[in-house]
Amino acid sequence: MADDEDLMHDTGRNSKTAIEIKSEKQKKSELLSKIDQLEIKATVLSKERATQLYHRKGQFREEFQVFEELDLKFEHDRKIERNQIKQQLHRLRLLVEKFQNNLMEIKPSPAFIEKLRESMEEIENAINNFKAKQRDSYEELLKEEKITANEILAIENKIDSWAKGPMLPTSGNGSTSKVVTSNEASVPEEISTFEKFLVRNGGHRGGWDEYDHSIFIRLRKKFKVHQEFLEEALSQIPGKSMEEIQHHEQWYSEYAKLLENKKIAIEKWKKAKDEEKIEITTKIDMETKSLAEKEKAKQTALAKKLQEEKQERSEKLRNWKMKKDLEKALEEERKAKENMEKMEEHRKERKKQLQVKEQVRKMRQQREAEKMEIRLLEEAMRSKEKESRKLTEDDIERIRDRDQKILEIRQHRLKTKELDEIEKIKRLNKIKSQVDVHATRDPKRLFKLTSALHHRLVDKEVHTTGGNQAIPHRAIPSWRSGIN
Repeated sequence: MADDEDLMHDTGRNSKTAIEIKSEKQKKSELLSKIDQLEIKATVLSKERATQLYHRKGQFREEFQVFEELDLKFEHDRKIERNQIKQQLHRLRLLVEKFQNNLMEIKPSPAFIEKLRESMEEIENAINNFKAKQRDSYEELLKEEKITANEILAIENKIDSWAKGPMLPTSGNGSTSKVVTSNEASVPEEISTFEKFLVRNGGHRGGWDEYDHSIFIRLRKKFKVHQEFLEEALSQIPGKSMEEIQHHEQWYSEYAKLLENKKIAIEKWKKAKDEEKIEITTKIDMETKSLAEKEKAKQTALAKKLQEEKQERSEKLRNWKMKKDLEKALEEERKAKENMEKMEEHRKERKKQLQVKEQVRKMRQQREAEKMEIRLLEEAMRSKEKESRKLTEDDIERIRDRDQKILEIRQHRLKTKELDEIEKIKRLNKIKSQVDVHATRDPKRLFKLTSALHHRLVDKEVHTTGGNQAIPHRAIPSWRSGIN
């Protein structure tokens, strides 16, 4: 039951892995297809742009020539960057292939493990450097893209404000006015009021010609008293009545007031735009900083993950090395034990062979001794026969029968003894094969007395005690007594 559950678990895990691999392959193919489509679209747009802007017979050829040069320079830079990226990827591919080739020739040695570790660190450092360079490049491009997008948006808003300006109405004296842009949403109210005032009252000279208006301005600046100014203007400006001069004076006062308001509004508008630009720049910097912090946190997490993976790989490599060393030590111990057992078996076999050889030698000596004894008996019998020839035939026959019986008895005894010895040797060999004798090592035994010498010394002491006390000694003269 447990085997079936393990099999079902392994099958589910394998199917899940296969589904994930299939999904990753599908995403990869979709991404590659999308990249191909974008490359085709970029090529078409580039050709269309070159046809519209950089045509030799175009109306704005000279104006767009600068952009064409910049475009060529950027294209050259992109080609150089593309070649550099290809070279870096080729170097990474070579390092990975070299590492794979090293894995195909596994050698369980410290030098090989150190070589693998150095290869892994080299590949990891190369990949991290490549990612860091690409990340910095992408961050710079994103920053430039945001700045460019904001600039384009500001230009579009400005163009839209121009497009929304209405046509100005005709003046009271029947003269037509020019078209002035007025966007109530973006242009300050003071500016629009000033523009409307100009339209309604004949422009910047209030309907007068340039000569009369210049005399009016010069006299107005010259005379501080209003009545003197009016009288002098009436005499200096021909064709203008006192009412027209007073009306123009009122118009000019209103004109100067509105113009000053316009200047103040423009200053405020410029200040607001500067503040808005600063705010946008600050916002972009904050967003960039936020992105940089996020990217930094991401890189920190990635570096931590890579460090953990590196430590895990080092731990696995260390465990694998320890396992290999332990297996090697166990194998060496097993071989040494086998060699010791073989040497012990060889020693026992040699000892057994020597014992058998000694027994055979003793049996051979005994057999030769028996043969010698039989030969001596035969010679004795022959000599007896020679001596007994003088005897009677009955005596001879009787002696021969006796000797024959004695010889048979002796031969039977020798044969029985020989058979007993052989049976004893077989029994001893059988017992030795069944019982493993272990004798303890006692080096002091070599310095002890043998049993025979010990008994000899004991017997000598026994025989020497007793009678020596009764041995008579020579008498000591009186004159020597007491002298040592």
